[in-house]
Amino acid sequence: MTALAFKLDSTANIFQEDFARNGAALPGAGLAWLDARRRSAMDAFAKTGVPTRRVEAWKYTDLANALESGREPAAPSQGPVPVPPLFAAGKDAELVLAGGILRRAVPADGIDIVDLAALDTGTPHWVKDNLGRSAAGAQQPLGAVSLGLMRGGVAVRVRGTKRLHLQFVNPARGHDTVSHARVLIVVEEGASLCLLESHTGEGADRSLANIGMEFVLAPGARLEHVRLQAEAENALHVTSIGASLARDAQYRALYAALGARLSRLDIDVRLGAPGAQATLHNIAVLSAGIADITTVMDHMSPHTKSRQLFKSVVGGRGRSVNQGRVAVREGAVKSDSHQLFKALLLSPRAEADAKPELEIFADDVICGHGTAIGALDADALFYLRARGIPEDEAKGLLIRAFLEDAIEGFGDDAVHAALAGRIDVALASLGSAQP
Repeated sequence: MTALAFKLDSTANIFQEDFARNGAALPGAGLAWLDARRRSAMDAFAKTGVPTRRVEAWKYTDLANALESGREPAAPSQGPVPVPPLFAAGKDAELVLAGGILRRAVPADGIDIVDLAALDTGTPHWVKDNLGRSAAGAQQPLGAVSLGLMRGGVAVRVRGTKRLHLQFVNPARGHDTVSHARVLIVVEEGASLCLLESHTGEGADRSLANIGMEFVLAPGARLEHVRLQAEAENALHVTSIGASLARDAQYRALYAALGARLSRLDIDVRLGAPGAQATLHNIAVLSAGIADITTVMDHMSPHTKSRQLFKSVVGGRGRSVNQGRVAVREGAVKSDSHQLFKALLLSPRAEADAKPELEIFADDVICGHGTAIGALDADALFYLRARGIPEDEAKGLLIRAFLEDAIEGFGDDAVHAALAGRIDVALASLGSAQP
């Protein structure tokens, strides 16, 4: 079976039927450029469907099984949207999306905002030129669905040096639903954006949030991306990211997976011109369910650089998945890439899967990877206990030290404190998890 052989299951049929039945009523329907991209995305998905574990890139995460029961499209939420106070300090602009629909926008000079639920013939050229160009193909099937069935989202263009908080809130609905949303961020030449992205939810339903994100970095652009996923414990969360970097552009990202019963972050970074650089850090703390991050780092051009550092702390019956493929294309000489995956297992039932890959078709490159999975260092724990530190506190100190180098250097003190607070909550749940 090939890497793109998927199961055309009932969920896939539901997505296709939704498009056939409601496509003419989706936002922007009738715009030729958008209709064509939507049809192309759904055609790609029709050939694949929802991935099963027989697909190499999804061998550790059974999304098809998790989606066996049907989910109706989420209706726009009514009434006020509760917004947790995350990353509250020092933002230039703020966007709040509830169920993928833009509910609040606080603008700032140098930041253009377009509501993707209100596309019309006056849509700006920078949206038409970029929306749906990535995170919408067969390699990211749920990303393709997020474009084909997009009912909301936002497009942002940045000039100058800015800061933006993009906040997704998934309110309780009392029944299982699915929401499809898109985010497009264009950082203009020489501009810089600090993007603080958060995902929170409530309720016991098993709703799916399916989000496609596109980052377009012009020459010399900078994007620092801090992403906190802290969904409700029964939620399903899939985000597909496509990032395109021009000459001398830089993308630095810290992803934190601290919630959801099943989360999948699917990332495709294209280093498209000399001087392009990408640094991806990921932390996951879980006591149940699955946290999966799968990346493709595509060195398309000479003199490009990438770094990846992924760390997981897994207790109870949780499972972390870290997959990273680095592709160095023919002619991409002087490419420099390294990836490192580490995991701490805190119970006999905890599991961590790591699969680094290298595909090199050029000479004169520097590429490497490493993986380490194990338990807490018994000697270090004994050292702390011998100095009067209680066992739980000693374990907490060692775990925080394990995660710290993945967090260090991202955001300011306020961002770091917000992340630390959420990590502490997640770590506390590990102590109560049953092995």
